[in-house]
Amino acid sequence: MANPPDREEHHVPGDGQVRDHELGSTAADTRPTSLVRPSHTLHKVTSRVGEEQGAEGRTAETALPGLLPIMGASVLVGTLAGFLELALVLGQYHGLHQVRWSTLMMNRHASWMIPVAETLLVCGWSLLLFVPARLLASRFCKSVESREKAARFLHDWAGLVLGTFLLFGPLLTISGLHALAALVLALGLGFRLRTLLVRPTRLWRRNMQWGGALALAFLLAYSLVQENRVNAAPSAAWSRPETPAGGGEAPASRPNLLWIVMDTVRADHLSLYGYSRPTTPNLEALAGSGITFDQARSSAPWTLPAHMTMFTGLWPYQHGARVDRPYHGQSPMLAEHLRANGYTTGGIVANVRVCNANYGFGRGFDSYLDYPRNQVINLNETLCNSTLGEWTMNLLRRAKLPVPGPSPYFVHRSATEITADARSWLDQVQSRNANAEASSTRPYFLFLNFMDAHGPYIPAPNRPRKFWHGPTPSQAEASPVEGWTAVESRNNATPDQLPARQQKLDEVTQRLTDLYDECLYGLDAELGRFLDELRSAGLLDNTWIVLTSDHGEHFGEHGHFGHGSTLYNESTHVPLMIIPPSSGKASRVSQGKRIDAPVAHRDLPRTMSELLLPGVPSPFPGRSLARHWQSSTPQAPDPILAQLEKQPLDGKEVQTDLMMSADSLIDADHVLIETSNAPTELYQLFNDPKQARNLATETGEIKALRARMEKGMRTILADPNAASRSKAR
Repeated sequence: MANPPDREEHHVPGDGQVRDHELGSTAADTRPTSLVRPSHTLHKVTSRVGEEQGAEGRTAETALPGLLPIMGASVLVGTLAGFLELALVLGQYHGLHQVRWSTLMMNRHASWMIPVAETLLVCGWSLLLFVPARLLASRFCKSVESREKAARFLHDWAGLVLGTFLLFGPLLTISGLHALAALVLALGLGFRLRTLLVRPTRLWRRNMQWGGALALAFLLAYSLVQENRVNAAPSAAWSRPETPAGGGEAPASRPNLLWIVMDTVRADHLSLYGYSRPTTPNLEALAGSGITFDQARSSAPWTLPAHMTMFTGLWPYQHGARVDRPYHGQSPMLAEHLRANGYTTGGIVANVRVCNANYGFGRGFDSYLDYPRNQVINLNETLCNSTLGEWTMNLLRRAKLPVPGPSPYFVHRSATEITADARSWLDQVQSRNANAEASSTRPYFLFLNFMDAHGPYIPAPNRPRKFWHGPTPSQAEASPVEGWTAVESRNNATPDQLPARQQKLDEVTQRLTDLYDECLYGLDAELGRFLDELRSAGLLDNTWIVLTSDHGEHFGEHGHFGHGSTLYNESTHVPLMIIPPSSGKASRVSQGKRIDAPVAHRDLPRTMSELLLPGVPSPFPGRSLARHWQSSTPQAPDPILAQLEKQPLDGKEVQTDLMMSADSLIDADHVLIETSNAPTELYQLFNDPKQARNLATETGEIKALRARMEKGMRTILADPNAASRSKAR
């Protein structure tokens, strides 16, 4: 009887023979059948696994990318882009020392706001650009072939979007690179990166989901740490070591320092200095408690370099601070020196742009308030601190969508706002000292900048008027640009037009002068009220007060209005008072003293560091001004340098086409002015305050004097400490 077909071995033709041959068997093979079948089964299993893996790969490649892994990738890319942008911002500021207007409006919390903003924006743009394409593919691509094409496109599209936004925000931070050029460059690089950022595999999807979650957790933890660091800064003085860095007495016994700068106040418009109008009755009363310098001189005719000299003791050419460059030198700021010796330090400024912390003025301050928005934490501020956020907001505004408008660059904070913030800061200092042990209390250094006399000269509301009795003027009517316009009109007049245009110029000059004097009167009133309040609260009992101005203002003299364009007296002669603590020997010795010798802002850091920190070596150049009131005999002045550097200033109060480079030197009785586009000028200091008679072309003794002063200027520019050393000897 024939064997059943399933029993036949090696005799079935065709298929059975091929199968045995593939297994390595021959007709003569006598191994048991049970040993052959496992190898046959293993081959089948292996083939099936390979087929399943291939099918899985093909499925991953043809599957449409899911939203969850794309969002995880967006979080990763946004976080990376945020830290890349932050690195570029800090690199341009700290490495290249570049300042742009956006730099000045950088929030104190920018170190975490920029990465958070980039992450939010990359996620938002990814959703906006990816989700519609994904929905369309899901709806219309039904066949296998169309879904394969859609999957490839969506993976490439998602990779392009992420690659573009990985680089677009950071590229926008590069100074001089146009936004359109940054976008084109980001698109090109994003196209090359697309396959690296988005891959059609299960491993990629799993990694992106976990990676996005981890990046989000890291970003949250990093943001909390950075926010706590910034918020803790105002109270940092109480956690620093009690032992002063330079030796000497303990911080708790040292006097405080209140430093007041009245921006744009020229000395000869204060009744304190003999002005015919009673503009500053409160300052006159204050002068009876301390020392008044009749010939104090600023180092520059505009805010930034003048303030920087005031706090570093460096001449303008040494510190190098200008409108597009911060101070980044190794020489310390006064606040840094005081903080290192136990002081808590605070700065509150009305000139929020030019006295901005990011110009270097924030160095050494535990708390520094310029733009109020720079302290605010909200979604709008977070987004606007990112260049991608700023670009996105501008795009939405152009589309007429209801998004918040940009914060104004030109902010004019009033004296009442500054004094209110100052009182709040001082109350916090008092509270922290009250909660500290007696040996751990901290003296304070508080710097205040007031801008009420700066153009446009608009008197404070709700105050009695003294010199201006008309309606509140518009900004245009109260701006120095009105004076410049009238001067230009007069200069271009025909003989027939000249009388009328001269009359117009006289009217504008009188209006601006009246408004300026009214602003001075209002500022004086607020300062008097503020100081009386501090005195009543006992906050001035152990406090030195420095009260000065950074520069002056022109009202038609020498054909100029405003400031920043000359080194004449109207721009550089400033008020200066130093008021000692109400208790102590210094108060009795210095009450009501007036010093008529020329003195420079440059010597103020040296002066105050030696008065506040006796026994601690001062790191500042120059000589202490205390020699003028501590000595029984008049002290010879040191040569005083003032400088004006032509640079890209803007603003209505600055006549940029008249900007020039100039140097000025003052000795005991003369002023030498050298400019880049005009003949040398030489004036007597005391006998010609209006600088009407130029002595530079005269011969005899004047010629020798000019030669000596020119040599002295070259000496100071080559070795800024030479004059002080020779005087000290």
